[in-house]
Formats: sequence, structure tokens, C-alpha cells
Amino acid sequence: MRVRKLAIAVIAAGSALTLVACSSDSDTTTETTAEATAVEESASETADGTADLVAAAQAVCDAGKAIPATTDIGEPIDVTPLAGKTIYSIPIDSKLEFYQVGEEAMRGVAEKAGVELVTFPSDGTQTSYQQGFQQAINAKAGAILLNGPLPETLAPQLEEALAAGVPVIPVHVTDSTGESVPGITYEAFAPFNESAALMTYCAIADLGGEPLNALVIEASETGPSAGMVETIQSVIASGAPAGSTATVINSPVTKWATDIQPAVQSALIADAGINTVLPIYDSMALFAAPGIEQAAPDRNIGIYTFNGTPAVMALIPDGVVRVDIAENPDWVAYVNIDTAFRAMLNVPPTPKASGPIRAINASNVAETGNPPEVNKGFGDEYPAAYLQLWGLG
Repeated sequence: MRVRKLAIAVIAAGSALTLVACSSDSDTTTETTAEATAVEESASETADGTADLVAAAQAVCDAGKAIPATTDIGEPIDVTPLAGKTIYSIPIDSKLEFYQVGEEAMRGVAEKAGVELVTFPSDGTQTSYQQGFQQAINAKAGAILLNGPLPETLAPQLEEALAAGVPVIPVHVTDSTGESVPGITYEAFAPFNESAALMTYCAIADLGGEPLNALVIEASETGPSAGMVETIQSVIASGAPAGSTATVINSPVTKWATDIQPAVQSALIADAGINTVLPIYDSMALFAAPGIEQAAPDRNIGIYTFNGTPAVMALIPDGVVRVDIAENPDWVAYVNIDTAFRAMLNVPPTPKASGPIRAINASNVAETGNPPEVNKGFGDEYPAAYLQLWGLG
């Protein structure tokens, strides 16, 4: 029963991943589904199912490495009336590279429509987010992007902004399978849970049948954290070889630079069986990698993570970071800005708008550039597709 339940879970995960991470060739989807089905059938006939678990995980991981297609990005809109307006963005912490890259990408996308994007220099504290709201309202911004801060912790500020006629758009906060933030009309989602599943399947595949004993690093104050950790634990429980485990440690965003390395070192020293580190956000990997080097340089421990930050993907050829489930910050920027444009124009939002993901490992990291860049590895069709969508192409 355990093996059959796993196979069903793998097929479900593989189907979901194929929707966001497949090429435009429909045969890829058919072949991947057929392969997963074959794995299910053979798994039920195998005594321990370990080889089949690995094959199933490999099938999902391989499907996740395909270049995404530019389909279903939304209904056409005319953005020309927005020229000269301003969007304010409040990132969760403006010093983190992932947010620096993303903010710069959104700025460039907004400029294509003659719209200015201002990034408020937040520092990860509620006080800075509140100050960002006040500055945006005083400046009569066309919209406010919440790039990471949780809207439910800023209810008075949301009410004030909406009363001033400034729409607030959470971006990269809610999983694409989840419900919209209550009271919010416009939101840009992200494939957090799909990414957590995909990076875990890739780790299972790479271990080749060895139990996956993972050290999971979460940031519990961030919206996606709980869902991602639950997804990782679920995949390990149902999709990894017998004896697999997950140890979870927490590090607040503002303490990543000081806390993650010693925490990883302590965990690896305390448990010699840990063979994989799963940071839910790849900026964590920049601090986890030195911890592995210091505490367990001879244990062949790989990092599997999510985001697609160039500095982290640059570590893949060295072998410590094995897989980064990458979002293209540039593509995500188009999704976020498209959502903001629709809010500013007061037209219906694109349901469950989200950027795609792609599994990046040693086999395809060169496609992201040398060194990796934010706008490589995802094909070259999406910028023109969005410009055409906006009537600018």
C-alpha cells in the first residue's frame, strides 16, 4: 500500500510540475505521464519498491528540467494609459540578493510601459514596512507591491492604502495552489509547494536508493514556509526509501547571515546520518554551504533548494549545491508587474498568476550563463509574449 500511494503521489506531483515546467511540445507531457504510470505499475509488483521509488523520483525531476512554455499568461490589456505613474515595492528585506535581483527586474519591466518602480529600503522589520506604506501613500503611488511581507500583519496599513485609492498587491507570498489573501483582489502567486516537492524528488533520485536523511531549513515567519516544509515531509514520508528522515531547523530572515552556518554545523555534528540539506530558499544556501564545509567536508552532503538566485546557481558546478529549483526573477517580474498593471487599470486579475519553475543542476546550469544570470535558462519567448499581451509588441 505504501508503494502504491507513493506512485499516485508522484504522478500527481509530476502532472503539476509538467504544467509549469514543460516545453511547448505536448509529447513531453504524454511521455512523462506514461513513464510515471509505468513506474506505478512496476512499483506495486516489487518487494521493497526502492528502485521504483528512485525511478519515479527521477522521472519527476527530469520533467522539471524542461524549459517552460509561454502559454496562459493572461488576457490582453492596454497599458498605455499608465505611462508616468509610479509603483512602490516593499520587499521583505531589500539587502537580500534574491530581492535585489527581483526588484531590479521589476523596475526594468515597468519601464517598458513608462511606469516608474520605487523600491523602499526595508530591513525585515514591521516598522520599515509601515514606513514604506506611508511613503507610498504620501507619494500617491499607483499601486503598492508587497514583495514578501505578510499582508495579514499589516492590516491597518492595507486599510489606509485602500482608503487612499492605492491597490495593494501581495507578490511571491501565497502558494499557487492556495487561496488568495482575504480582502485582496489582486495577487501574484508563486509555485512554492511544487518547488519543495520537486527539489525533494531530485534529492531522492540523486541518492540512488539510499535513505534521504534531510536537514530542512525553514523561515517560519514567511508565508510559504509551513506549506513548503509540510510538502517536503510528505514527499519524504511517502516517496523516499525506508528509513528516510527530516530534521527541521528554523532561521528568521534577519538572522540568516549569523545563524544558519552555526546551526547547520551543530546539526551535522549531532547527527552523522544527515546526507542532504534542504533550505526552502536558496539565499539560505549561501550560509549553509560553509556550515557543511566546516562540519562535514568528507560526507558528500548536497544542497537542494528553491529560488534561482544567480549566486547560488553559480555554486552548482562545484557540487555542493546539487539542484536549484529556479524561478526566473525576470519572468516573475513580468507576472508581478502584469498583476499591478491590471490593478491600476481596474480590470480582472489573471487567476492564480504565477511564474514557472525549472530544475537547474549540473546538466543544464550552463544554459543560465557563465556566470548565471537572471534572464537565462528559461527560453527567450516570454518578454515578447508579455509586450504583445500589453499592446506594446
